[in-house]
Parts: sequence; C-alpha cells; structure tokens
Amino acid sequence: SSGINAEYGGTLAEIERTGRSVAVGAGFIAPFVTFAYNTVDKVIGSSQTIVSSVKKVGLIACFSPLTNTGYMLFNGLLKGQNFNDIILKIRSDLVEILIVGYSVWLPTHFSLFVFVPLQHRLLISNIVGVIWTGYLTYAANRAATKQMDVL
Repeated sequence: SSGINAEYGGTLAEIERTGRSVAVGAGFIAPFVTFAYNTVDKVIGSSQTIVSSVKKVGLIACFSPLTNTGYMLFNGLLKGQNFNDIILKIRSDLVEILIVGYSVWLPTHFSLFVFVPLQHRLLISNIVGVIWTGYLTYAANRAATKQMDVL
C-alpha cells in the first residue's frame, strides 16, 4: 500500500483522482452511455436474439471511441492540463484503451443481451463498469507513453 501511495503521490492525489473520475462519470460518461443505449434500442429494438445482440454490440462499439476520448479530454481538463497535452495523451493512449475496452465490453455486452435477464443486466454491467473505470482511471492518469515522449 505504501508503495502505491509513493508511486501515485499519496492519499490527497488519490482523492483528487477519484473526484475527477466521479465528476467525469456523472457529468459525461453516464449521460453519453444512456444516450448510446437509447439510440441502440431505437435502431435495433429490444429483441434478445443472437443477431440483434450482435448488432447492438456493433453499435455500442461505435460509441466507444467517443466515450473514451471524452473521458480522457474531460479528465485532462479537470487536471488543469493544456489542450495540446491532452490531445497528445489521447493520440498516444487511445488505441490501447480501445483494444482493452473492446476485449472487456464486447463480450460483456453480448453476454448481457443474449444470456442475462433484463432485471440483472444493470447489476452485472455495473460490476464490470467498476473494474473498467479502475483501468480507465489508471490509463488516463499514468505517465505519458514512449510515443508521446518522442513528440
């Protein structure tokens, strides 16, 4: 635990990082994801067939770059970073974040739409979401990658 505190700047930094994640989650992610799900339901409908589930997962995958870019943008702005540094961070890390996100969320959504009863989807999605948010917070707040150092 003390190694983690030393690496990330201690308890105050953890509180600030958590506060930023809550602010971005409540102010951007939750409304945007709600919009995305509502759009998917309007376009595809509420059927639980495998075909409709694949279509839903595909549409959700289209929203992922916007969601993750928005998270990184608002997180950087709340950290007080200048816009150019935020754009460099997004260019440097977005592909990795999308690959990890797709490996987590595509199977999760497919399973939710095909196998999980409606009344349990939110619970399972929230459990996966907590884990995903932990990763996304780590990725958005870690030091710049090698690609960014070159620029």
